[in-house]
Amino acid sequence: MLKPFALQVNKLEKLQSIADFGLLISAIKTHIVSSIDAELSALELTAAQYRVVMILAYNGRSTLASLCTEMDYDRGAMSRLLCRLEGKGLLDKRPSETDKRSMYLSLSAKGDAFIPNIQPKVNRVFEKALSGFSHQERDQLSMLLLRFLNNLK
Repeated sequence: MLKPFALQVNKLEKLQSIADFGLLISAIKTHIVSSIDAELSALELTAAQYRVVMILAYNGRSTLASLCTEMDYDRGAMSRLLCRLEGKGLLDKRPSETDKRSMYLSLSAKGDAFIPNIQPKVNRVFEKALSGFSHQERDQLSMLLLRFLNNLK
């Protein structure tokens, strides 16, 4: 069996090319997702499901197509993820008033009530990742990541 790739802190000085920078970003994402999965396992929620719940919490409602675009999922994978959330009673589906083929997705009352249970667990992941960072460094990292993201849009 192959061991998963892991970047080691003592090898960071070797990261010189854009490709290596991409590798670092990819490794960070992988570790964040697996850490969130571990934190949320007691709630029987995955990092991907958490992301949908939070997108709906912030946006109020969405469609399958919008969520696919936002999360870079294909329709089949997103449909399965949404079915699992609906089965847990966290989602409501309503037909669109303007397009009868579309459904609007929103959090159910249970989904809204679930957020206070989720957020502290996810926050623990990021507190661990940011341990040793000053408030100024956290703010700077946040600004840099937002600029990075906006450059790609």
